[in-house]
Amino acid sequence: MGRYECKLSPELLDKAVNELHEPRDNDERLKAIDQLKESFSVEKFGPLISEDDGFILRFLRAKKFDQKKALVVLQNYHNTKKEFKEVFEKVNNPIVLKPLSEKGIMYMLQGASREGAAVMIYRPGLLDADVNIYDLMAYSVMCMEKVIEDEKYQICGVASIEDLDNFNLSMMFKISPRAVAKMNNIWQDAMPLRFRAVHLLNEGKVFDILVAICKPFMKKKLLKRIHIHGSNYDELQDFIDPALLPPFLNGTGPSPKEAAEEWNKKMEDEWPQDTAL
Repeated sequence: MGRYECKLSPELLDKAVNELHEPRDNDERLKAIDQLKESFSVEKFGPLISEDDGFILRFLRAKKFDQKKALVVLQNYHNTKKEFKEVFEKVNNPIVLKPLSEKGIMYMLQGASREGAAVMIYRPGLLDADVNIYDLMAYSVMCMEKVIEDEKYQICGVASIEDLDNFNLSMMFKISPRAVAKMNNIWQDAMPLRFRAVHLLNEGKVFDILVAICKPFMKKKLLKRIHIHGSNYDELQDFIDPALLPPFLNGTGPSPKEAAEEWNKKMEDEWPQDTAL
């Protein structure tokens, strides 16, 4: 396995250097990668899932090359995969999630926000009332893992547009506080992601209830990045080109069905390797 070689565009490299404190010199970058690898405790957390430089680099970028913070996330990443089997057994066998993925409830747009972030569309109002919340969590983890294979999104981050129209709150009350805490831990402390923004639509009273349930487990920084739009879809166009948005959000991009199918083609590349639970 060869060492990482920087192939970022000049613009993306400048962004990584200026915003994430990434070394411009590749030898210095490799030293940072090696330092994080050496700091990881195999005795406590088991062997690294991957020794690949690119894998380790995700964690450094997520924490702006702060070694201590990157190490915490790397350790949490490994620990969570062992402790939260309800989710990660499904992540490791994604074929069981195919019925959920085909509904177009969650998918990535075929382009980036104006700031370069990957953008997820999430429509919980389309979920069945008896949905398994761990299936949903597993599929969302799979989506994010796929997104951050692209270095651009390791650097520019990820955002979401969440349409809460017709959302059935009953499913939220099926989840124990412990499970909510564990799920929040995955996103905030165990995934090498840079969350840039959450844009909520048709939130109504649902938002107040969701915040009451999730706020105790959410970091202030993330709470500040939540933007409320109600039914004013046109406000999204300050965030993303309308040519990427689906028609139901007043955009001129592909329909949710078309966009979800395109995204699922990317996701399904690895499915033939999976085994049933």
